[in-house]
Amino acid sequence: MKTFIRIMDKINLGIKFLLGTILALALIILTWQIISRAVFNAPLSWSSELLRYLLVWTTFIGAGLAIRYQKLIRLEFLFSLFKFPPKIEKGIRGLAAVITMVFCVIILMYSVQILEIVHMQKSAAMHLPMSIPYLAIPLGSLIMLFNTLVAWLEGEWDTKGGEQV
Repeated sequence: MKTFIRIMDKINLGIKFLLGTILALALIILTWQIISRAVFNAPLSWSSELLRYLLVWTTFIGAGLAIRYQKLIRLEFLFSLFKFPPKIEKGIRGLAAVITMVFCVIILMYSVQILEIVHMQKSAAMHLPMSIPYLAIPLGSLIMLFNTLVAWLEGEWDTKGGEQV
């Protein structure tokens, strides 16, 4: 288990770098789009499409990372309204982790099926196979699944805190 957690932590470090790179690239493309439209009066035909795909990738990959560091919406409102005994609270949190993992598996299965359907379609401006933007869904759900498992194994799912990203 500890080996799996260490591997996921190294993968998460790479994901942090990837997300930073994607966001920097999106900022550069957006800036260039504004300059080319405002200064040169020649808008780029592909930039808004690429920005949309980069933001989709950032969302799905970032959600997987946010699960690891307990940065997504959780059941804290429930625990602040009702004072459960610690064992019941831990059980509810464990159930929430299991439900999250089942949800990730379902999304993973259906998104792989969707990849097979959209692979032959091309994007409008860049003529990319649509499987490239859609690949963010199964990859993100796989990362979410593994990071939920890591958080659950470490017991972080049972706590209110979480490590800073």
